[in-house]
Amino acid sequence: MPEQLAVNTYELARAREDFARAFGALDAKRPGAWQQYGYKSDLTFADFKQAYDRGGAAHGAVHRLLDGCWQKLPRIKQPKADKETAWETKVAKAIKAINGWQKLRDFDRRNMVGRYAALIYRMADNQPLSAPLATATKLVDLVPVFEDQIKVTKWDEVKTSERYGQPETYQYRTRPLGELDTQAAPSDWETVHWTRVQILAEGSVGDMFDGVPLLRAGFNNLVDIEKLSGGGAESALKNSARTIVFQYEPTASVQAISTQNPDGSVGTKSVREVHEEQTRALNRNQDASIVLQGGEATTLQTTQSDLEPQFNISANLFAASVRMPFTVLFGQQTGRLASDEDKADFGARCASRQANDLTPMLEEFVRRMQACGIFDKGDFEVEWPPVNAPSDKDKLENLGKATAAMQQAFQAGLTEPLFDANELRAMVGFEPRTDDGMPEEGDPADDPDADPAAQRQAKAQKGGTP
Repeated sequence: MPEQLAVNTYELARAREDFARAFGALDAKRPGAWQQYGYKSDLTFADFKQAYDRGGAAHGAVHRLLDGCWQKLPRIKQPKADKETAWETKVAKAIKAINGWQKLRDFDRRNMVGRYAALIYRMADNQPLSAPLATATKLVDLVPVFEDQIKVTKWDEVKTSERYGQPETYQYRTRPLGELDTQAAPSDWETVHWTRVQILAEGSVGDMFDGVPLLRAGFNNLVDIEKLSGGGAESALKNSARTIVFQYEPTASVQAISTQNPDGSVGTKSVREVHEEQTRALNRNQDASIVLQGGEATTLQTTQSDLEPQFNISANLFAASVRMPFTVLFGQQTGRLASDEDKADFGARCASRQANDLTPMLEEFVRRMQACGIFDKGDFEVEWPPVNAPSDKDKLENLGKATAAMQQAFQAGLTEPLFDANELRAMVGFEPRTDDGMPEEGDPADDPDADPAAQRQAKAQKGGTP
């Protein structure tokens, strides 16, 4: 009997947990709280797309992170190659010919809106999209599509296959769902073989349906921001509109007003009808007036509350969900810019995403282009420019601090300099010099084939005659 009671108690607790999860609430005491707050328990791609299309905070979060990660294009190069090789030149030329970097960037943008996005390869191989991709002579185009534009139509069900459980064929919609453009081609579904499709699902390892949407964790906060901004704007509009209150003395004699109809006949209007017409005319025109019979007209005003504290709570929670500093995402109305710590934190966020999400995506793209003969085979690596690279102003400031430190060290009795000349030159991006004072090999001042303007500039920097 005690064992049965314990089992019943456990089942009852599980049933309560399942009931709470059904409504999405985190508060075990109030399982229906999310429903009362207006939060959805299940989110679809349509919810994320609408938040991105119509919500300033969601749209800003996607593009802030997108611009931060793609502020400079990466370099696909051979390992340990400082100068551009023939292999790298060929790869860069093939990508540039189809505006490939812009399309890869858009591929990433669409991935951040939903759980995943797809990239369709269009190849010059005289085969339909439904056929497997073997070899091709040219990369014709890259077509990035949203989550709702592509679906799996066939899975690999052969248990001995290396791709068991993976998609075999897809169908993709040529235009995004919901786009209404009478001048564009009609929407159509096309069958595509998996070898012509690349999937990007951020936060997932190999499972396109397990991607983590950027906006999912903070979606409830986006709902709160919409409530505050929309409700505050509506209340301000209603408060600014002249809501007229008519008040009559108990002894006032209010009579119906006679009017002349368009057909020439005489009619009457009630006092209520006349007041409604006068109120509409007063709110639409600047020179309207009100006629009363022994009464008084006043405006109804309400006191508006300051919504900034509630907005800041929701905005900070949303900024935390997308892992961006508040000042980077929303800025400051007081004119204060993001601090150096906030910029460094956001830069680290972008650099981490480049290394863990974008680099694997680009590596897969290059390997698949090598497999079909578009790119030559060989080892390669993806190199991103530093996200928080110092500007020219920062370099000069660092140089000034270094020389000031050298001067203080010399005055303190240190005989050896803290930095040599080449270390100081490296701080501002100048080429190092050899021991005899001449620039190292590759310096424009020493290269007879270099641009004349570059030669003059290099000679002037080292104190020579331009």
